[in-house]
Amino acid sequence: TDEIMHQDITPLYAADIQDQLKKQFAYLSGGRGGDGCPVITFPDYPAFSEIPEKEFQNVLTYLTSIP
Repeated sequence: TDEIMHQDITPLYAADIQDQLKKQFAYLSGGRGGDGCPVITFPDYPAFSEIPEKEFQNVLTYLTSIP
């Protein structure tokens, strides 16, 4: 089973993870895919492999929860 998909997800607020968001290793570019879903952009980030898994999950959970 996919652990990430089966975790209980609690709402995150930008204020809760502001330091993680400031790193800008992922962000919403404002575009939408063919199916209307938002496009998440992963720019070149030299320390990407050093981002803790929980931090990565927090940012993606937050970005995918924005209407």
